[in-house]
Amino acid sequence: MSKTGLILFHGFFEHKERHRLNKEWFEKLGIESHLVDLPGHGENALIKGDISSWEEVDSVLQTSFKKIEHCETKILFGHSFGGQVALYSILSGLLDPDYLILSAPTLDDNYPNVVKKLSIVISKIAPKFRFPSSVSKKNLSTDKEVVEDYFQDPLVFRSVTARYGKELIDNQTFVNNNIENLSTPTILFHGENDTIVPIKASNGIKQLENVEFITVENSKHEILNQDTRPFVLSELHRWLREKQII
Repeated sequence: MSKTGLILFHGFFEHKERHRLNKEWFEKLGIESHLVDLPGHGENALIKGDISSWEEVDSVLQTSFKKIEHCETKILFGHSFGGQVALYSILSGLLDPDYLILSAPTLDDNYPNVVKKLSIVISKIAPKFRFPSSVSKKNLSTDKEVVEDYFQDPLVFRSVTARYGKELIDNQTFVNNNIENLSTPTILFHGENDTIVPIKASNGIKQLENVEFITVENSKHEILNQDTRPFVLSELHRWLREKQII
């Protein structure tokens, strides 16, 4: 039986395979790790960037967590939207991990409020209407090769439906309204130059006593896909040792 298990949730518009290197890093530490494609993402998505209801997300969360139920220690790792989803799963009582690792969770984002309001209205009359991605070649990563690979990746998509957008907004609101109830030991990394999820989005959660907040200097959104990776992994390794996880 594995002592420690981890589920990694990716960000929006991407897919689980972009995090395989991270999965392998954890496994070298003896942590059983699993990558999960969230609804509307990955090679098995019928329509990328779309869901019929949030119940699809709940189902994936519950199914994925079963993969580590046999482990003594359970960890969730969420990047960007995956961080929001991980927080939601805990705050809603859906999942109960022992530890939480976050990278720039989408407790806010760079979509203008007018776009958010439009998505809520349009979701009722034209639910499949699509809004463009907020990810650009300038705000993803400081590594040009990572950026080129991202925009050439056939599984990366560039728009989201209005109904998925509304679900994202509603869920984001829920997480922010309940964030003070988070008691899970957490480490949170956020790039100081992140414009996809501005660092101020973490102002609420970083105040919690159970959360260790680390600002990643000279960093854009993908802190593990640029030259800040060694620093982040070093800090994460320290935290895992301090928590006696490894």
